[in-house]
Amino acid sequence: MPVPGVSIQIGPPLVNLLFDQSAATDADLVFGAGFVAPRDDVTVLASLPLPVVTIKFIPPARAELLAELPALTVSTLLLRPSVPLSVVGASLPGVVFSGEVRYYSRTQRPTVGQTEHLWQVAKQAEDGSTQGQQDAASTPAGWNAFWRRTLSLPQGIAHKLPPVLAAAPEQRDARHQDATRLQDLTRFAHQDATRFEVARQGLFQNAGPLRDATQFRHQDGDRSKRAGRVAPWQTAILVTRGQGSDFQSAQPELRGWRGRYQEAVPPPPGISRWVVPEPPVPQPCYTPSPHLLFAALTATDGHLLLLCENHTDPPPPDGEPVVVPVRRVYFVINDVTLHRVPDGTPVPVFNLSLSLDAASWAWGFDAVLPAKAESLVAPGTASGPVELVASVNGTTFRVLAENISRERIFGDASIRISGRGRNAVLAAPYAPVMTFSNTEGRTARQLMDDVLTVNGIPLGWMVDWGLTDWNIPAGVFARQGTWIEALTAIAGAAGGYLIPHPSDQSIRVRHRYPVAPWEWNTLTPDFVLPVDAVARESLRWLEKPAYNRVFVSGQDVGVLGQVTRAGTAGDVLAPMVVDALITEAAAARQRGIAVLADTGHQIEVSLRLPVLAETGIIEPGAFVEYQDGSVTRLGLVRSTQIEAGMPEVWQTLGVQGYA
Repeated sequence: MPVPGVSIQIGPPLVNLLFDQSAATDADLVFGAGFVAPRDDVTVLASLPLPVVTIKFIPPARAELLAELPALTVSTLLLRPSVPLSVVGASLPGVVFSGEVRYYSRTQRPTVGQTEHLWQVAKQAEDGSTQGQQDAASTPAGWNAFWRRTLSLPQGIAHKLPPVLAAAPEQRDARHQDATRLQDLTRFAHQDATRFEVARQGLFQNAGPLRDATQFRHQDGDRSKRAGRVAPWQTAILVTRGQGSDFQSAQPELRGWRGRYQEAVPPPPGISRWVVPEPPVPQPCYTPSPHLLFAALTATDGHLLLLCENHTDPPPPDGEPVVVPVRRVYFVINDVTLHRVPDGTPVPVFNLSLSLDAASWAWGFDAVLPAKAESLVAPGTASGPVELVASVNGTTFRVLAENISRERIFGDASIRISGRGRNAVLAAPYAPVMTFSNTEGRTARQLMDDVLTVNGIPLGWMVDWGLTDWNIPAGVFARQGTWIEALTAIAGAAGGYLIPHPSDQSIRVRHRYPVAPWEWNTLTPDFVLPVDAVARESLRWLEKPAYNRVFVSGQDVGVLGQVTRAGTAGDVLAPMVVDALITEAAAARQRGIAVLADTGHQIEVSLRLPVLAETGIIEPGAFVEYQDGSVTRLGLVRSTQIEAGMPEVWQTLGVQGYA
C-alpha cells in the first residue's frame, strides 16, 4: 500500500553496477569487500529534526522502510556492506533525510573472496556460472546423433542417394528398420518358435506324472512299513537301561555321614564331665641334674658354650651355610618308623635303606621285615602296590612296595620288599604310553605343566623350576612315552635333571652344574663338614677329556650355538650335541656348560656320616665343603644313600670334586 508523501522507486529491470576496484582474477564479484570501518554496534542512532530514530541493519543485502515516513526524501543511502535499513516505530512527517548514511560495525572483515565456509548464504551470480545441466540452444549444425530427422540441404551435400528416395529394400541400410519376412534365411534373437513338442526344451516346464520315480523329502509314509521308516526327527522311545551321565539321581547313603551341626538330643540322666585338654608342655632344654657335663674341650677365651640337649637347631637362613661344629662326641637320637598308607598301621621293620642319585628321578627303597608283616605289605586284591611312609630322623618318605620276596632259614624267616618313591606312578607300569606335542608356542616351564595333565586336567603334581627358561615354537616338541619320560626329555635338553621330593607331589628341576666348576671358588657351600663328623672317607681319581669348546644345535627350527670355556683357546672340541628342544641361546648355553663342566681331572669322594640334627639328610645337588687332610675341598653331591638299622642310621654321600 503506498504511503502518502513517500516516493519509493522500484529498481528498473536493468541496473548499472559501479565497480570501485579492478576486476578480480577469479571472475567473482565481491560487493563492499574493500571497506573497513571502525567497529560500532549494529544499532545506529541517527539525529534528525525529530525524536531519535533507531536504525537497524538486518541481513540480507536489501533495504526496507518498515515505518511510516511522510515527506521523507532519501537522497543518498550508502550501505557498506550491503545490509537492509529498517526504521522501526517512528513517524517522520515532513523531514527530508539528505546525506550519506554509513554503517560502522568496527569489525575487521577479510576479503569475501578469500573467506571459506562450508555453509553460507549464497549470492546470485549470473555471470560466469557453470552448471552441468542447462537449457540447450537449438544448434542443429554439428550435432551427431544416431537417429535424427534429416534436414533438406540439397546444396553442398554429397551422398549416394538421389534427391528422390526410391524404395530399394535390397540396398537400404539402417540400424533399425522393418525386417523383411524371410522364413528361410532370416534369424532373430527373439522370434516365434515353431511348436515342436518332442524337441522343445525349457528351464521350467510342466512335468509329466511319474509316480514310480517321484521322491519327496516329506511324504505320507505307508503305515504298514513303519518299522523300516527312517526320519531325522521321530518319536523317541524311552530307554532307561544303560543310560549314564555325570549328574544323575543319587542313592541315599546314610552310613559314614558326618556333620558339624546336627540335631541335638536331650542328655540322659547322670553326671557329665567336660575334660579340657592341657596345652602341651615344652620339653625342657636340660635334664635336671646337679652335675655339669663338658662335651667339648676347654675354650681358650674362657667362655662357656652351653648347648641344649633336647633342642634341634632351626635351619639356617637362605644363603648361609650349615656349619657342623667340631666336637669330641656327637649325640644323635635316631628315630626310624614305617607305616602303611592310608590307615597308618605300623609295619615292623628290621632295617631299611633309601637311595637317590642324579641319574634317577625317584627314591629307591629297600627294607627287611619279619615274616608276620607279609599281610601288611602284600597288595592282595588291590589294583596297585601298597604305599608306605618311612620316617628317618624326622624326614618323611612315601614309597611303593613294588617287589616282595621271602627268605626262610632254620628258626628264622623274613621278607624283603623293594620299590620306588611315590612319583613312580608317573612311569611304567602305572602310567600309560602317550604322545606329547605342543600345538602352540610354549616355554619349557609351561611345557612341563602341559605334560602333567590328562585332557587338559592337571594331575596334581607341581614343578619346582630351577633352570633358565626359554621359548619353544609350536610343533617342535614331539615325544612318545610316559609322563616322567617326557619331563626328563625337557629337562635334559638344557642339561638339567629331576630331583623328586621325598613325600610331596612335587618335582624339582635343577641344572647338573648350577655354577661352572671353574667358578666354584666364588661359591658359598650349603654344608661345611669337618673331618671329625665324617666316619669314613674314600676317594677315587678320574681323568676325563679336557674339552673347552662344544657345538650345540637344534633341529628344524633350532639354533646352532658355539659354547667355549672362557679363558681357553677353544681348541679341543667335544662331540656335537643335537636336540630338537634347543631353540634359543639360553638352552644352548646351559647345555654347553653341562658338557664342558664334566671334563678334566675329577675326584669322586664318598663320605659316610650320621644323620645329624644340623644337617638332616643331604640330598643330591647340594654343595659340600669337606676336609681332605690339610686341604679344604668343595664338591657337588651326586648321590645319597641312607642305611637305617636300629640303633644306627648312616648316610653316605657321593661327592664330585675337582683336583
